[in-house]
Amino acid sequence: MVGKLGPGAFAGLLLLAACTPLGLNTASTDITHREETSPAVLAAFKGDPAVTTAEEWTVRRAPLLKKAFEDEVYGPVPVELDGVEIGRRVVDANYAGGAGTLEEINVRIGPGPDGPSFRIALALPKGVAPGAKVPLLINENFCGNAGTMGSEALSDGGCMDEGFEASVIRLIFGKYIIKGPNADILKRGYAYATLFAGPFAADDAAVSKTQLEVLAKLLPADRGPNGVVAVWAAAFSWSLDVLEADSRIDASRTAVWGHSRQGKAALLAAAFDPRIEAVIPLQPGKGGAALTRSYAGESVKQITKAYPHWFSPAYAAYADRELDIPVDQHQLLALVAPRPMMLGNGWKDVWSDPNGTFRAAVAADPVYKLLGAKGLTQTGLKDKPNGGELEFFIRSGGHGVRIADWDEMLDFLDRWFEKSSAAAEPKLSH
Repeated sequence: MVGKLGPGAFAGLLLLAACTPLGLNTASTDITHREETSPAVLAAFKGDPAVTTAEEWTVRRAPLLKKAFEDEVYGPVPVELDGVEIGRRVVDANYAGGAGTLEEINVRIGPGPDGPSFRIALALPKGVAPGAKVPLLINENFCGNAGTMGSEALSDGGCMDEGFEASVIRLIFGKYIIKGPNADILKRGYAYATLFAGPFAADDAAVSKTQLEVLAKLLPADRGPNGVVAVWAAAFSWSLDVLEADSRIDASRTAVWGHSRQGKAALLAAAFDPRIEAVIPLQPGKGGAALTRSYAGESVKQITKAYPHWFSPAYAAYADRELDIPVDQHQLLALVAPRPMMLGNGWKDVWSDPNGTFRAAVAADPVYKLLGAKGLTQTGLKDKPNGGELEFFIRSGGHGVRIADWDEMLDFLDRWFEKSSAAAEPKLSH
């Protein structure tokens, strides 16, 4: 290890930064492009007639779209499996300077003792009224719970938010790329949970191949996963199986968020699991919130060559022929409707295609309207969110997690989740 961050991971992050194109023109709010050929979200699809009512969307179209995304993009999303708590311990009773408590929960995947397991780090706020339940925010981290929660007492190590390498990574990808403003999250009244997927679906093509085979043995023959993003998405659901049973957590106010590849997973999880009340995908790019048919940013060829284990092999087959794919990401966004969703972007992060993400939101909006929601109230990339359930947020800077992202995320959650008894803190950037 080099400074508690593996040299391969460190080199990979620097390479990503060096290769990421920057410089989206801030005047570029045009949403009409020659690639705008994605199927209208309510139009006839795969033999299913056009949708005109909320019931038709829910009963007919949504299941059809879920199957299409599994067939063409992600492979099976193994939500049939449950997460089962098999152990729990208090790690720090005075966590984050006294703002909360920190626990570690062991979770087994599937019904029998042979299922793989992982750990959730759960921080709960102090100062909550007796018997009150608090809203929950969950994320999946890149390299271990210890770094994300800033506690070496946690079992999942990996990168820590300290040392030379961490300072370089923060300089490139933002102050909060490893560890969030955890004390502030707790003081705003939220429980915060994180998990590391490495033990059951590593971000490594060779390692994850064997891990997916283990999961496949727990599933019907035609439901074995063949892409790790689908498994990462299911892990949000496995975590909810355990966390929503906790008497201190309000199961009616649960949100998930993720950045980049984990943003793809958070979005897919919300599309497939209705228990998730809100979702915040930050810069999820191609295979996330940006249109597959968009010619801007990363291409299908580039992403599936660099990360062949993320998606089903079927997605790679659309390299250089994106116009042939029968589904597009606006339909995935629509599967979240009418629940609140905030799409986070950066002006200089053209690799993640903010313009293609905004166009996907525009194309998904009719479903929000059909289901009785305000949906997208913005008409251009520069417009500020204005009370709609489908929000597009864009800040200065490039790919990463910054103060502005956390300010916007927590304000978004405050708007949609009733405030808990804990007092709200000022914005982090003030």
